[in-house]
Parts: sequence; structure tokens; C-alpha cells
Amino acid sequence: MKIGLGIRGNDRTNTLFLDYAAQIGVTDTIVFMPDKKIIPSAESHGYWSVEDLKALRRLYHEHHLEIDGFENFDPRMWYKILLDEPGKKMQMDNVKRCIESMGKAGIKTMGYNFSIACVTGLHGGNYARGGAHTVRFTKTDEAVSTPFPLGWAWNHQVVDEPPAGVLDFITKEQMYERRDYFLREIIPVAEEAGVVLAAHPEDPPIPELRAASRLLITPKDFEELLSTYNSKSIAVEFCQGTFAEMGVDVYEQIRSFASRKKIAYVHFRNVKGTIPEYTEVFIDEGDTDMVEALKAYHESGYEGLLMPDHVPTISCANATETGMAHAIGYI
Repeated sequence: MKIGLGIRGNDRTNTLFLDYAAQIGVTDTIVFMPDKKIIPSAESHGYWSVEDLKALRRLYHEHHLEIDGFENFDPRMWYKILLDEPGKKMQMDNVKRCIESMGKAGIKTMGYNFSIACVTGLHGGNYARGGAHTVRFTKTDEAVSTPFPLGWAWNHQVVDEPPAGVLDFITKEQMYERRDYFLREIIPVAEEAGVVLAAHPEDPPIPELRAASRLLITPKDFEELLSTYNSKSIAVEFCQGTFAEMGVDVYEQIRSFASRKKIAYVHFRNVKGTIPEYTEVFIDEGDTDMVEALKAYHESGYEGLLMPDHVPTISCANATETGMAHAIGYI
């Protein structure tokens, strides 16, 4: 297995941070939400060019890191697909070009979350060991039931001048239809490009959030995904913390997906509690025995990337970096 890290925001091309990652033991990375800030062609072309992706890989190689994959499209790049709006075909064509470019540039995994609300409804506080700052989900929070404003998706304002009002409720059937359109279009392109599409579970894994239904909230939902789209390019982005939040046997799920070679990469994260209330905690203080989890991956033949995902901060000058270094060291 490989020690990995998700690189986000300004850190994606921050050479000091890339050196830090290599120095704490990271070898492989997942670059989060590539956008025009790090890939100029995202703005000039509307999709990622092969040249830009190769340049990004060269930058990471210079700092002793490999890019295993990307995680999530910029919401402005595919919101019309998510919201089923006019213009979705043009966005779909550009997303296809992105996947083609990834294959040609040697970036072989695309993590995605086909969701309107994505990760939302969490609130911060000093809930982790020693009063460390982290996040907690409580289903009764007002944010859970508040609809998105029009012109928003994925916690992002995707329209420069959004109209007044809020999003109408989106049913599960509507979400299935939208995802089916997306996958039927993208799978042949991914297969040809040699790119794996890794589906992230809904976090929090609840049926509805912010006036939108959610699809991947149980292991059964993933089984239906894998059987409906029986393709070498369809896999699971195994967010271990989210599966724990579901209240299922995490070790059993690891063995089930890993033994079938259906885990693209792992968010190796721990939590306390399950739906309707849980807290993200330090990697070694949650309900899941992480050593037993590692054994389950190993015994099932998993050889891919393990990354901490998000972590509590640690009270010091570089709170987030220290929290991440603790998680990497534990792995």
C-alpha cells in the first residue's frame, strides 16, 4: 500500500507544502478539485489540456511525489449536469475531454461525488482529544434542512448573478436519471482512456440534505452502482469514515470491495458515533480499530493509496499541517 495525501487549495502548487508532504513520508497524492488556478486551460479551453496536466505531474515529480488522481471537478465545470440545466451537453463534452487528457497525461483515477449538497451540515468545535478543533454532524441542525439558493451547487455559488429563490426539492428518481446520463456518457471515454471513475459516498450518509436526495448512503447503493455499470472504469472511493458513519461493519466492507479490486483509493479516517450524530476525530481515537482495518486491506490484496482525508487540527503554529503529519505518521 502507498502513503497518500489529498492536496487542496493553495497547497496544490505550493512547493514548500509539496516538500513538507514528501518529508513526512507521502509518496502519492490526490489533487483536489483542479481548477483554473492550477490548470490554466480550465479557463481558456473549458477543459484540462494534456500539456497542463503533464506540467503539473512534472512539478510534483520535482518534489518527489506522484499524482495518482484527481478528486472532484470544479462545480462550475459540471453544475449543469448535476442540476439538469440547459447547457449540460457542452459541460459533458468538456468533462469527457478532461478524462481523455488525464489518460494521455498518465493520471489514472478521477474521484467524484455525484451530489447536489456534497459535504455540508457539519459544525466545528473543540470536540476531539485534548480539545482539538474538529467537526461534528447533528441531523437536527438547521443547515441540514435549509435549501440551497438558486445558482448554487456543492456549497459553491456557480452563477455570477444568481436569481432570487431557492432550489426546488430534487427527488431520488431525478438524481438517478441525472447520474445515469453522466455515467452512460463518461464510462466509454474513461474505458478508452484507462481512467477509473471512483465514486465517493454521500457524507453525511443521509437520504436528503438541503432539499436534495442523495444516492450513495449504504453499501447496497454501491453494490447497485457496480452491478448497473459493470465496467473496469467503475470503482469505489472508499471513504472509511463515511462507511463508519453509516453504522455498518467497516471491516466487512473493506474485504468485500478490496477482494474484488473495486477500491480505487482510501480515505483512511476515523469517527465517533454514527448517523444521526457523529464526530470526526483523530485517526487513533475513533470507533474503528484502524490496525484491524489495515489488516483487512492487506489480507484482501489491496495495494493502493491510503490518505488521511481531513483531520482535527492540533494546537500549535501550523495546526492543520501538524494534524495531518500525525495522521500520516500513524498510518
